[in-house]
Amino acid sequence: MLALEEIFPPYGLRITCGDLELRVLRDEDFPELVELVQNGISVPGLPMPFPRAWHEEPYAPGTPGGFPATSLSWWWTQRSTFASDRWNLALTVRRDGELVGMQDMMAQDFPLIRSVTTGSWLGRAHQGKGLGTLVRQMVVGFAFDELDALACESKYVVGNHASAAVSRKTGYVDNGRVRGAQHTRDGAVGMEEQRVVVTPDTYVRSGEPVTYEGTQALRRFLGIERG
Repeated sequence: MLALEEIFPPYGLRITCGDLELRVLRDEDFPELVELVQNGISVPGLPMPFPRAWHEEPYAPGTPGGFPATSLSWWWTQRSTFASDRWNLALTVRRDGELVGMQDMMAQDFPLIRSVTTGSWLGRAHQGKGLGTLVRQMVVGFAFDELDALACESKYVVGNHASAAVSRKTGYVDNGRVRGAQHTRDGAVGMEEQRVVVTPDTYVRSGEPVTYEGTQALRRFLGIERG
C-alpha cells in the first residue's frame, strides 16, 4: 500500500534547523492550531497583520459560520486546488514539537517565473524571540536551494516594525508600496502595505545548518526540472 507521502509528496517535506521543524499542515494539526490561534496572534500597539481578521472571528466550534470552520475550509481549499501551476505550501512551525505558528509559501506558474510569495505568523506567546526571522530564513533558503527560485516576495502593513525587522534581517529590500483595505472586527479600513523582495544575492542565511527531506519528490510533483 502506498504511503500518504507517496500519494501527495508535499506531505513528505521536512525542513529542520536546530529545534525548529517545518512540515506541511495535516488534519491532525488542526486542534493544536485552533488552540494556538485562540491564545492570540495580534500584538497590542502594532497594526493587525492580516487583510482580514480571521483570527478574531467569533469562536463557534461545530458551526459553519464561525471560527474555526471558516478557516479550516480555507486551508482545505488550498490543499484541494494544489497544482504545479498554482500552489500553496502551508507549513506548520514547531519548536521542540510544540506548534508555534504557520509559514506559507505560494506561487503561480512557478516553473516559468521562479518566484514565490511568503507569509507567516507566530502565536503571541512565541513572538519576540527571534523565531520569526529564523523561520523566514529557513523557508527562503529552501526556495533558493531546493526549488531553484530566483526571488521571494513578501509584504507587511506599514507600521508593523516586527514584520519589517524579520524581512530586513533575511535580506529583503523594499519593492514599492500599495494601498489596500483591511477587514477588521470594527469594519473595513484603509491601510498601506510595504512590498519587499529578496534574491539569492541579498539573502542573509541564519548561520545555523538547515536540513531538507522529501525535496526530490516535491520538485517532481511541482514540475521543477534540474539539468
